[in-house]
Amino acid sequence: MELTFKLEVNAPKEAIWSYYADLEKRHIWEEDLESIKFDGELQTGTTGTMKLEGMPEMSFTLTNIVPNCSYWDRTDVPGVGGIYFGHDILQKDGKTFIQHTVRLDKENPSEDDLNFLCNVFSDVPKSTMIIKKTS
Repeated sequence: MELTFKLEVNAPKEAIWSYYADLEKRHIWEEDLESIKFDGELQTGTTGTMKLEGMPEMSFTLTNIVPNCSYWDRTDVPGVGGIYFGHDILQKDGKTFIQHTVRLDKENPSEDDLNFLCNVFSDVPKSTMIIKKTS
């Protein structure tokens, strides 16, 4: 189960990438982010923790890091399953797009799972627009 939002931007991919790689810039577009840290370098396989307003601290694993192109991580949510958060910088026909994806990794997801995923995804369009406006 997956939800995706894609938006054209007028910025070089290196400028967009900084919003994912620079932990200080994460607070610009992830407005409910209280803290985030990596347990190593920004690369596939690195783990870390993050804290969102009103939520307990959560561990995550970087599952696909390609500088200036793709930033994906996975958080295991008790009782729900694995949630992947994807942030891709795409180029097509001379245009640049950012695409944010939220994916639930679970066999036979229920309607409650869909509602949970929709709730997690609800701020994605706004956060993507913030990156567009500030990059």
